Amino acid sequence: MPIIGLLRVKNEARWIHRVVKSIVPVCQHVVVLDDHSTDGTPDICRKAGAYVIDSEFEGCDESRDKDFLLGKAYNFVPGEFSKGNPTSPYWALLIDGDEELVRTDAAKVRMLTRRQDCHSFSFDILYLWDSMTQIRTDRVYRQFRRPSMFRLMNDTFRFQRTPWGANFHCSSIPQEMLHGSQPSGARLLHYGYMHKEDRLRKYEWYNALDPRNAGEDCYRHIIQGDVPEIPADAVLMHAGPLKLEALRV
Repeated sequence: MPIIGLLRVKNEARWIHRVVKSIVPVCQHVVVLDDHSTDGTPDICRKAGAYVIDSEFEGCDESRDKDFLLGKAYNFVPGEFSKGNPTSPYWALLIDGDEELVRTDAAKVRMLTRRQDCHSFSFDILYLWDSMTQIRTDRVYRQFRRPSMFRLMNDTFRFQRTPWGANFHCSSIPQEMLHGSQPSGARLLHYGYMHKEDRLRKYEWYNALDPRNAGEDCYRHIIQGDVPEIPADAVLMHAGPLKLEALRV
């Protein structure tokens, strides 16, 4: 069954080649929306086998960008499958530009497309922390799953708008499919928090675009153990004390 890979990215040159290459084997097409990258990300994506679209949008808006990508995915879906057809054989896999599909899970992803009892699936996110060989496993990080793959069955579906800045946390499947998602067993390696300097930078970025988000504890969990004000042994709203374990894939 055909799978369309979808990514919205900006300045992911360090990881994007391995990210795209990890899903090319399971995807009929990979479509990337590049948000004005300045580090060569678009060229790397093309060389890895993706079709790249340069964003015409200004400013950060997660759900807007994902709606745009969804429209591009439906360009590959015949009309008879795109108008509320729960038997559509077409699927989308939407991941971040710093997430690599565990290569041994490719067969699991292909098997998902044969399921007729479910239209969306969540993937396990393994957060690499401080090295390529360990992951964070305390509290919310222990069994974090995100809906990431869904059947392309209705081109009127859209990604949810959220009350947070830049429409953050709108998930990676349309809002109409959120409640029916099931675990897939497939895993994504998340590189974006691996280095301390990246965690500090993303903490500042999130709080600049989405300030005073109490539900996210103002994103303090991202920099736990990196600054004296949030020590590793602290118990936060969503995380802590900081716990790291060996990566096993």
